[in-house]
Amino acid sequence: MVFRLVFGLVKGLVIGGLLGFALAKIGLVAPGALVAYLAAAVTGALVGLVAGKPIWASEARIEAGLKAAVGAIVAMGLMWLTRSFLTFGIPFDLGALSEANRSLHETGAHGTLGGLAVTSLALVAAVLGGFYDADNTPTPDGEKKRVGDAPEKARIATKAGADALDDDLDEEAAPKKHAKR
Repeated sequence: MVFRLVFGLVKGLVIGGLLGFALAKIGLVAPGALVAYLAAAVTGALVGLVAGKPIWASEARIEAGLKAAVGAIVAMGLMWLTRSFLTFGIPFDLGALSEANRSLHETGAHGTLGGLAVTSLALVAAVLGGFYDADNTPTPDGEKKRVGDAPEKARIATKAGADALDDDLDEEAAPKKHAKR
């Protein structure tokens, strides 16, 4: 489970970092609220499609679609938490990838962890990816469980015991039939 958690964190960091880098390259290094929340929704949906059981796995389309929809909503909430509470500055210079976020009333030369697109989207995606991958427990190789399958029931009586039981029932039922006539 720890391996799946770490793998999900890495998946999320990569997806969020790439989307944040793309936003920075188009000129939105420190996006405003509307762009940040829309980018978080897109990031959450992408992480939901890829992390855990991915959409291309067998019988995973519905699960991945639900994770994507919920991930988009949860990612916007995580973005609000990130922008509200991670307001401390980054201690090193990120060059062209850092600037003060005017929508958060930042005044420093470098951005904050919650104000930059690269860092905030990477953190949001890492949390979602870690959760989705840690929650995904694979089925053992020998087992294929389907939704409608009932568990196998064990027979209590053996075949010989079942035949003897049927004979006893037939003997009891025979006199009752004659008595009713």
